[in-house]
Amino acid sequence: MTYCFVLDAQGNRLSPTKENRAWYLIRKQKAILKNKFPMVIQLKKVIPVDEINSTPVHLGIDDGSKFVGIALVQECKRKNKPLFKGTIGLRIDVKVKMTVRRGYRHYRRFHKKYRSARFNNRLASKNEGRLAPSIRQKKDSILRVVNQLHKWIRIDHISLEDVLIDIRALEKGHKPYKWEYQQSNRLDENIRKAVVLRDHNCCQDCGMTNTRMEVHHIIPRRLNGGDSIHNLITLCTTCHDHVTSDELKHSERFLKKIKGRKIQYTDAMHVMQGKSYVQNELKKIAPLSLTTGGDTANKRIDWSIDKSHANDGIVICHLKVKPDQCELKNWTIKPMRKRSSKKIESANGFHHRDFVKYTKRNGETYLAYITALYPKKNQCKMQERF
Repeated sequence: MTYCFVLDAQGNRLSPTKENRAWYLIRKQKAILKNKFPMVIQLKKVIPVDEINSTPVHLGIDDGSKFVGIALVQECKRKNKPLFKGTIGLRIDVKVKMTVRRGYRHYRRFHKKYRSARFNNRLASKNEGRLAPSIRQKKDSILRVVNQLHKWIRIDHISLEDVLIDIRALEKGHKPYKWEYQQSNRLDENIRKAVVLRDHNCCQDCGMTNTRMEVHHIIPRRLNGGDSIHNLITLCTTCHDHVTSDELKHSERFLKKIKGRKIQYTDAMHVMQGKSYVQNELKKIAPLSLTTGGDTANKRIDWSIDKSHANDGIVICHLKVKPDQCELKNWTIKPMRKRSSKKIESANGFHHRDFVKYTKRNGETYLAYITALYPKKNQCKMQERF
């Protein structure tokens, strides 16, 4: 089942209707199509304020590092009716693209020898409460979707799953005492020195001592290996050269030797960072309440709802009664990069970000969004649908 958002002639947000009913109103020329994915229609008449259905609409958000579940549920008198559910696929390539851009910038500036060196001049990086761009864009992606939905339907209440992850407990493998949180997890201000001292200045592969020692990342940084002492081992130069570029082959052996473990909490850190920012922005849209993952899991089991990001969004909504039915179309929402700077409105009847179906000469078809227009070349650039 799929619902259609409805606006009146003055842009007032009405209760959604079924898509079949919306197409009927369009055929009878009582409404016009404003948006197709998802479907939004605008009536040609004004609905008096006292006739507008004022039943509350709840928005549930299941926050995550790669995927975010979002759902709208209308709290009716006799039942709770899910209206919309979707999964936002967040971008995870921003950090890599920024690293590449930084390399280009350093290379360009290095060759500008006529310009005097400048240091400590990046004021944007020193703002208090600043979020890293790779984190900020994830939170802004959520807010853009919520703001767009708020233009089509009235949102009376927002429920957000508050992520509470103990990063230190993940690192240590158990719940630390309160006083352990105040202790450094590096045993020393210099982590390299701490690792060498722990290993008694001895190569942990061949046992050699009277030589230069290297501190080796068991899980390499390129594979999200951390700088924790649980992921570092002391090796001589010869052994270090032998395992370089083939770290995963020796990782289990080295981790067992130092009694370390694989620590992957990058996703947990990305969810935890920026919580205050997104919560403060959501409060500007509608009253906000927080829930926990345990409550979400318990409700989902009690209501016999399948596990998914979008279904969790329905469960997270501040409801006391099980929704009527959750078998809705699950929309996949993919944030797109900044639109082209070209000042072009349309080309051959196509507009920027139109959703089109493209058929090749061999018969293959693709569903894609138009991301750039080139009228001189008589062509468009498209990005395949997620």
